[in-house]
Amino acid sequence: MNFKKIYGLILGVIVAGLTSCSSDLNNEEKAPVSPNETAKRTLSISTGDAKTRSEVRIDADNKWVTGDKFMAYNRTFTGSSSESRYGMLTASNGGTRTTLEGVIACKDNDELGIFYPGTFVAGFDQGKMPVIMTASYINGNKGQDGSVENLKYFDYSYGKGKVTVNGASASGSVDMKKLYSVLELDFTVGGTKLTNIKKLVLSNVLTEAVYNIQSNQLESLETGKIEVNSPISLEKIYVAILPQNHFSPTFEVYTTDNKAYRFAVSTPNFNLVAAKVYPFTVQVQEFTPEPVNPPYIEINGIKWGKSNLQFTPSSNAEGWRGGFHLAENPWDYFYAESSPMTEQQKVKRVDSNSKFDHFRWGDISRANDYTYTYSRHYDSSTTSILKKNENNEFGDLPYYASNGNWRLPTQKDYEDLMSHTAQYIGYYSDGTNDILGILFVPKPSDPSEIGYTVTKNGKTNRVANSTATLGSLYTNGWKPYYKAADSKLIKFTKEDISKGLFFPAAGKYYPESTQLQNPGRMGLYWTADVKNETQAIPFTFTFDNQGKFTSSIGKATYYPPKYEMYSIRPIYIGD
Repeated sequence: MNFKKIYGLILGVIVAGLTSCSSDLNNEEKAPVSPNETAKRTLSISTGDAKTRSEVRIDADNKWVTGDKFMAYNRTFTGSSSESRYGMLTASNGGTRTTLEGVIACKDNDELGIFYPGTFVAGFDQGKMPVIMTASYINGNKGQDGSVENLKYFDYSYGKGKVTVNGASASGSVDMKKLYSVLELDFTVGGTKLTNIKKLVLSNVLTEAVYNIQSNQLESLETGKIEVNSPISLEKIYVAILPQNHFSPTFEVYTTDNKAYRFAVSTPNFNLVAAKVYPFTVQVQEFTPEPVNPPYIEINGIKWGKSNLQFTPSSNAEGWRGGFHLAENPWDYFYAESSPMTEQQKVKRVDSNSKFDHFRWGDISRANDYTYTYSRHYDSSTTSILKKNENNEFGDLPYYASNGNWRLPTQKDYEDLMSHTAQYIGYYSDGTNDILGILFVPKPSDPSEIGYTVTKNGKTNRVANSTATLGSLYTNGWKPYYKAADSKLIKFTKEDISKGLFFPAAGKYYPESTQLQNPGRMGLYWTADVKNETQAIPFTFTFDNQGKFTSSIGKATYYPPKYEMYSIRPIYIGD
């Protein structure tokens, strides 16, 4: 990406005067109220010469529009609970200067927070205002269309000022600042500028937040996609966007001749600042946007990846940060065994230069290092790490590695998966290895199998996510009797696996001995959920040498340490 000059957004400062307050008392005598006593008063704010507001221009004065609504919130409110610490203000005229009028409880020297656009928000604490960049909260969920004129629908601003009460009136001033930045985007392909853009998708960017007027902070930040759709062909696109440190978006551009182009920022070393315009020229390359076979299967609205997360040194899979990718096939795992039941425990040594598919909980920066040196490099958080990225060191590994297109599953996701599928247990032969595992099928031929474990003999009485053990599945012993004629395990075909989600029993990596343990016998899959500082919650299943099978999530009496390295089956959130 070529970064051109950065210039100040002409969405600058509002100076406002606060005038006029009257008593909120309802008695007939209109008893006087001390300036130092909180009372509900009418409030008038006269704005100064502003370069901001609801008619937004990049290269000229911006204007207020009559009827613009503002939320005023008394930050130093000391009145009774019956009095209102917030109120709605309305612009009484248009232009670069206007007067805002409304009612709010205040006393002398109270500090008010002001927010545009103002509205009473259902489902939010008043004083906590939604800031949404994907669909306008200002005007009927209108989306971004890439034009300068459209920016007014995403013109979020804030400020603070103190009031001086003089009898039944008050005066003061407020400086308003912008919450957002503007991207001014040109796109080139091989040095040629694109002039027929109809759609832009920005992913791995902040899409919404909540502005807390009381604390003057953005809270509850959400990361995702901003989609810009234009009714006409564009050669330059303007996008309103929330400021963001380590800005590393993926740009996808779609043109009127049905071509698609992409560029992903792989080095997040740029910080977006509010109230600035950033002119970028982005050098994109053509790509195929929709795979013939998507890498996920949607089950009850959740897009589960068909394969496990893997790391291969020096690989560069499209849409993934260096080395990370999904397994080529759903039955794949590295170091699979030809006969997984022939020994009680298989072990393989690996080092930091190996390809691998097991990861410590919440490890990002050392996720591909399997040496003992970093065996305790995991996230010590006591809360969920879903979509978390802590300085590219700890958090949700698939979310980081995919630039925000994939995430870790939660315990609830696995519970939902088990309650909406039939769980077939068996194995797949890839020609060299036998791969034991579970096949979750959302549309079995017998719908009554949904929510149950199913063997070659049909539905068992073992319900989903049960602590019960299913026994006598195959003949006891170390030889591979799991595929004998009397075995109850199903031999899966590719067609069988295409109907659902296959989870291979890929074992676990134990850092104390630098060994991969029980590949082909156990499946252990991390979730984003945590038990405590040192333990996390996985989905697990086991085939043992005595012909028994177990599987569950969140029902263990003992939760594994975060330093053990388990498989990850990510969920797609890119659409």
